[in-house]
Amino acid sequence: MSKTLNRRKLFNLVLKSFKSNLPKGDPLFEKYSRKVFNGRKYQSATNFNNRLTDRVAPVTSGLNVYSGTWGKQEAIHLLKRTGYGFKKVDLDSLLTMSMTDAVNGILAVDTTAPAPPVNAYNNYSPDENGLAYGADWTNDPLERGKFNTNSRRIDSLEQWNLGQACNQDRTIKEKMTWFWYHFIPVDFETVRAAPFPNSGTNSARISHTYIKMFRDNPTGNFKTLIRTMATHPAMMYYLNNHANTKKSPDENFAREIMELFTLGKGPLSKYTEVDVVQAAKVLSGWRVEDLDGAIPVTNFDVTNHEESDKQFSAFFNNTIIKNSGATELDEFIDMIFSKSQVVSEYICRRLYRYFVYYDIDDTIESTVIVPLAKTFAASNWDILPVLDQLFKSQHFYDMANRGVFIKSPFDLVIGSLRTFNLPYNVADATNLEAQYRVWHYFNNTICTGLEQSIGKVPNVSGWVAYYQNPSFHEYWINSSTTQKRFDFLNRLFNGYNLTYNGLTTRMEVDLIAFVQQFDPAICADPDLLVAECITYLLPIDLSTEQKDLIKIESLLSNQVTNYYWTSAWNSYLSDTSNTTNKKTVQTRIKSLLVTITQLAEYELM
Repeated sequence: MSKTLNRRKLFNLVLKSFKSNLPKGDPLFEKYSRKVFNGRKYQSATNFNNRLTDRVAPVTSGLNVYSGTWGKQEAIHLLKRTGYGFKKVDLDSLLTMSMTDAVNGILAVDTTAPAPPVNAYNNYSPDENGLAYGADWTNDPLERGKFNTNSRRIDSLEQWNLGQACNQDRTIKEKMTWFWYHFIPVDFETVRAAPFPNSGTNSARISHTYIKMFRDNPTGNFKTLIRTMATHPAMMYYLNNHANTKKSPDENFAREIMELFTLGKGPLSKYTEVDVVQAAKVLSGWRVEDLDGAIPVTNFDVTNHEESDKQFSAFFNNTIIKNSGATELDEFIDMIFSKSQVVSEYICRRLYRYFVYYDIDDTIESTVIVPLAKTFAASNWDILPVLDQLFKSQHFYDMANRGVFIKSPFDLVIGSLRTFNLPYNVADATNLEAQYRVWHYFNNTICTGLEQSIGKVPNVSGWVAYYQNPSFHEYWINSSTTQKRFDFLNRLFNGYNLTYNGLTTRMEVDLIAFVQQFDPAICADPDLLVAECITYLLPIDLSTEQKDLIKIESLLSNQVTNYYWTSAWNSYLSDTSNTTNKKTVQTRIKSLLVTITQLAEYELM
């Protein structure tokens, strides 16, 4: 990985490169840089000042139901944390509801499976099975040797998943799908290259069903998910449990199911190396079969199973799992989940760091994590009640938890595409090659360059920004990714073409259409327009001084009276075919939006 920059160095670089017109000593830079090193700070969203506020970490708000203001800022906070960006129609819908109803709607996931990925590659790489262009490949097994088509299907799967995220509905479905994927991942290429029969020709199909496992019920039962995952063909290949036999035990999956997927490595998690050895024995004998058949499965092969009794440590109350074949796996999972405090608190910490903030001090542990964990265990391991309690809590809407998260590449890229209404869906829906290659561009060119892309994880722990002390989300920002983040945003406003299979898709923000989403009175008033764009695009407000400066340098073209914008806007509205008037307002809106998105605050949520 490239050398990691801390937040202060990042913002110094950003300010030096992109904020030369703003006053030196930006108070927001000072505020955020202190927030990293001295704990979170309370700051009024409406009464911004340049001084440190008196109330500092620890953050004492807990899980009591939020009863404060429910307005645009709160609704946007909910939408950004539970989805990738948001559409104005989603915001408008939430603002007609109470907070409780809004959260209920966000959590009301439609588990209907989307249309599957298809053959969009046939024009440049004919399918070796003769599968038709546009046909579903997920149930079409490949014979040995047809490696090229499997690779094209992996590409198709990655592209399609990017499309699912871009076309998400208002619910938490996609964000939660990728929570599970980062937490319990498989790397598509590692699965493809696994030294087992048919992995090189049919890995795309099992990688698809692995993600489908998460998407089909993303707010469902965690224990059920762990059991399903434990024998899923993709995981069997990824962590090598397919090769685990009584004669040649493999401890890889046995270790990770405890260390990474259920118990964690906290002070209460005291499983031992003996437990890993015994777990590997329990897990021996499972084999992936029919990978080149219609429905790949994992079955139990008693001839490869370690038939001795398995004695676990005092951490597991010296449990003995007697030789019983396939049912030993269920006994093992029951044994893990008998450590309910350890499992529930670990998973709730992972959820908290994904949806709220990375810093969990003693106060947050006792007032947020522990009660969430009790809810989790009491629900018999259903995730939904935990999410419901968290997203309706005072803590979630606390100002200390807004504008503190560095956006992941998915949040930045997919969120920006959605928020600015860019054409991530091509004009001709029948041109599947063009559609999938547009999605490929954003996943494999843009997101990969920012060090997060669908189907590619650095290791079994997932993306480092979600778990690695002490920097966590700061790992997204380094000497390689900083400039790429701002280049991506700048190009959306300057515009560029993506041409595939004879179809050109213009990637450029429609500046006038973007502001015309707002009330006409807001569009005509430069103070209101600047304020609305800041509310829409930034996680917290700016000072009056900063907003005035942005207004003057963008909408007023360095003039000092609001008339210069209002007159230009009204002139455009009076004759929208007048190219001179249109160009005038486009130039000024572009200056406004580029200025806002080049602020370091746009990188936060």
